[in-house]
Amino acid sequence: MKVNKTQAALYIFHKLLRNKRITKEEIQSELEISHLTFLRYIQELRTFVDNFFLAYEIRYSREDEAYYLIVK
Repeated sequence: MKVNKTQAALYIFHKLLRNKRITKEEIQSELEISHLTFLRYIQELRTFVDNFFLAYEIRYSREDEAYYLIVK
């Protein structure tokens, strides 16, 4: 699915809010984006969460190679 930057970030954030672990490969495939674009979106979302959702944090698990949202 082709989406713009805002739609992509909102899509990823929505998945994280639904307590879903997301993988880079899954999102890259679904949104048809590159590895670097995915990393930029994650960084933007981390900054957004740090600024506006202070009780939450986006974490990465090396064990299952997935990103997820936690309560601090």
